Amino acid sequence: MNKKTVSVLLSAAMCAAFATGAMAEDKIQVAFVPQLIGIPYFTAMDEGGQRAAEDLGCEWIYAGDTTASADLQVTQIDSLIRRGVDAISLSVLDSSSTNPSLKKAQEAGIIAYTSDSDAPDSTRSFYCAQADDIALGNTLMETLAQQIGGEGKVGIVSGVATATNLNTWIGAMQDYAAENYPDIEILDIQYTANGSSEEALQKAQDLMTANPDLKGLIGVASSTIPGVCQAVDQAGMAGKIKVIGYGSPATVNEYMKDGIMEASILWDAEALGYLTCWAGYKAAMGEEFEAEQYIEAIDSTVTYDAETGILLLGDPLVITPENVDDFSF
Repeated sequence: MNKKTVSVLLSAAMCAAFATGAMAEDKIQVAFVPQLIGIPYFTAMDEGGQRAAEDLGCEWIYAGDTTASADLQVTQIDSLIRRGVDAISLSVLDSSSTNPSLKKAQEAGIIAYTSDSDAPDSTRSFYCAQADDIALGNTLMETLAQQIGGEGKVGIVSGVATATNLNTWIGAMQDYAAENYPDIEILDIQYTANGSSEEALQKAQDLMTANPDLKGLIGVASSTIPGVCQAVDQAGMAGKIKVIGYGSPATVNEYMKDGIMEASILWDAEALGYLTCWAGYKAAMGEEFEAEQYIEAIDSTVTYDAETGILLLGDPLVITPENVDDFSF
């Protein structure tokens, strides 16, 4: 092979490499910053986002930390801004801390929006909602009320006190109980510093100690449910104190099999992850959302309210011992 042939081949190889690099750089990048990583719920969202990225031909970036911290979320967002991604979605822990970061991203020309947990007081472009917040609160309280006979003391163990979505659901529960079940007494909300199962265990134990006649316990954050269930189990109160919450099937499966939980209220987390990536990609491509759009990949008709900027995945999912094995997240 002569030098001229080698030179031609090298030039062709360099052009091909450049073209491949250019294609990679041109690929839309959609990032998601969860509240924390390492739990089945957000893992399912990640898997949904990855599936959407494969279908759409974009890149999905899952950027989180093992601790639920708004400060760590800010660090993640800053890193993504420097990276120059096209869209950043955030599951909000503390809007007062992360709102400036969303605005900073937008000023850098990045689509900045929320998913799973909203910040309606921010400049976010839109919100990918798992289900209507009021419906989630009402469905949970109605389900629990049926379990406890419509009366008695109920304790709530939540995640961080600033989580918008958790507080909205709690408010809906309280309003629904006050209007429909005046004999249900909801005790003071017990918050955990970072939604840890260990702290939730202690909070649930404290509630049971202070209220021997407690009839129900609600784990609002998925990460608090194991601790709440363990507290009831260790106290020998399984079946006597009804436990319910917003837990993924993988999180609640063993507790349902052990008779500690009869129901969990949620949504399809994998489908929410898919919607999160899909929406970021569409927005980055400059496409507008329709009032109703059927997304075949998740078999769901997603609605969009232009006034509130909310993309709604669908109705709440009631997980029971009968269907808990039907889901993989």
